[in-house]
Amino acid sequence: MSAVDLLLATFNGEHYLGEQLVSLFAQTCQDWRMIISDDGSTDDTRAIIESCQTAHGNVTSLSSTDTTLGPCGNFARLLQHSTADYVMFCDQDDVWLPRKIEKTLAKMGEMEAHYGKEMPLLVHSDLKVVDCALQPLAPSFWRYHGTNPDAIAFNRLLVQNVATGCTVMINKPLRELALPIPAEARMHDWWLCLVAAAFGRIGYVNEPTVLYRQHGRNDSGAKPTGFGVALDKILNPSTLISRDDFDLQLQRQAAVFLQRFGDRLPPQQRELLGIYSRLREQGRLKEAYRRLKYGFLYSNWLMNMRMLLLR
Repeated sequence: MSAVDLLLATFNGEHYLGEQLVSLFAQTCQDWRMIISDDGSTDDTRAIIESCQTAHGNVTSLSSTDTTLGPCGNFARLLQHSTADYVMFCDQDDVWLPRKIEKTLAKMGEMEAHYGKEMPLLVHSDLKVVDCALQPLAPSFWRYHGTNPDAIAFNRLLVQNVATGCTVMINKPLRELALPIPAEARMHDWWLCLVAAAFGRIGYVNEPTVLYRQHGRNDSGAKPTGFGVALDKILNPSTLISRDDFDLQLQRQAAVFLQRFGDRLPPQQRELLGIYSRLREQGRLKEAYRRLKYGFLYSNWLMNMRMLLLR
């Protein structure tokens, strides 16, 4: 059995999938198996997958589903079929740098040596932001997006995920603890981060391992932070609606996390989850007060200002 399962979720990815596959087979570490789940593509994605399976014996795909799962549901399905000691998540439109698997595995090994192999562990990394033609937009996604990879306190992770899914590796103890990923999870990577923060450890490779392609059809993507961007969002009424929807999704995620793991969590984390999941039951001033009191904040002060002013 291979050491690593690469979980590739696809949906109408014919334009970029080939480049991603080339980058996977060019990795310095080739001790892996790829599992692919296609979410009902109507372009040539399935033909590309079939060709890849024919050419490579370490590639398998799951049978089609009757309903569209979406990115989170598709990755959750893939995770259910993984059996390797380590799992990595692969988006169809990125390009992995040649030593991505090697460097992430090395960091995972360091953490296992320190914490033990039974500890649930998650490793992630920075990314290079590129356009659709792989031309550079920003050398560091963390700086571009205003992400602090050290902001992994549980209260912070309820508000802001620091691990981008296409950079993530988890070990088997984390996979077994996190499954099944609930429908209320904002995204699979966010759910895994919360589980790792509550019951294990989070580490990172302090350099980019992925070319993070931005092409206008990303389900999630690199969005810059800065005063002008924040001010534009504050003054744009449509942001109020999207912010409300996003916050409600995060609070539903917190509520189901409390329901799933409440009896295993320390009192402080149970309290944080309970308060956060009920924030919208308060008035605006009380909500802002509780966000500040309990540290439900971003690592970027401009994003905090926008969050507080938009409510």
